[in-house]
Amino acid sequence: MEYIDNNVDYRGLVEQARLGDQQSMNRLAELAEGRVFAYIYRLTLDYDLTQDLLQETLLGMVKYLKDLKDAERFWPWLFRTAWGKVQHHFRQQQHERMVQISALEKERLLKSASKSRNDGLKDLIRRELSEAIVEAMENMKLDQRNILILRCFEQMSYSEIAGFIGCKQLRARVLFFRAKHSLVCQLSHRGFGKGLLLAALGLLGLMTAPTKATATTTVTAASLEVDFFATVIGAAGTKLGVAIITATTAAVVTVTVWGVLLAVLFILFVLICLVVADLYSR
Repeated sequence: MEYIDNNVDYRGLVEQARLGDQQSMNRLAELAEGRVFAYIYRLTLDYDLTQDLLQETLLGMVKYLKDLKDAERFWPWLFRTAWGKVQHHFRQQQHERMVQISALEKERLLKSASKSRNDGLKDLIRRELSEAIVEAMENMKLDQRNILILRCFEQMSYSEIAGFIGCKQLRARVLFFRAKHSLVCQLSHRGFGKGLLLAALGLLGLMTAPTKATATTTVTAASLEVDFFATVIGAAGTKLGVAIITATTAAVVTVTVWGVLLAVLFILFVLICLVVADLYSR
């Protein structure tokens, strides 16, 4: 995970801070600042708002850390605190479904992307791809951005994500597939194929990394993988999936006299499978 110093005893710091040790609390806040900043910035795409919500999150950490029963759960607990702050802000602004960023904020992000020179991209392509990923994330639902960030940048397992959002692992996988599919579609509308998805996410990571960060922002191909079953369930809910089911049903109907009966049975079978899978994944 980004901005984590493996030489730091986070569990020890958390336990000491919970007992009221101010030095440990200050050190914990200092270590958490960069990682929480990046998480919030990728959700909001607003630098000034991120600074405000970061301070609220850290203040909440100081105030409520004593209530954390398991020190090993510190990071998920802190991210849920930050996620709650972000949700509350967007609910108040009544535009939770999408973020709206100013031209000045967008230029700040694109300027950060231009600093990269080791990604194999030419300047023009880097600029266009940076604009595409910012616009794509801007148009995504907040919960879709969240699951992409948790999986791709925080490298959370599907089990951890399921615990974070309160569902079964299968549902977490399906939700991630749909979020990734939405992002791929939006990038493709701007002329960028699926092969540039990793590069686009890498640029997003660079644009939203805290200035104090010394670690390189990377997104691995493994983090984008989704198992076959989750892919089938997720794809069935997309426009393409619906079109395939409709076309298959129409083909069956036109082939034989028994087509109507077979089509009905086919549709019932598909619906039952999807309902059972959805119930199981909750």
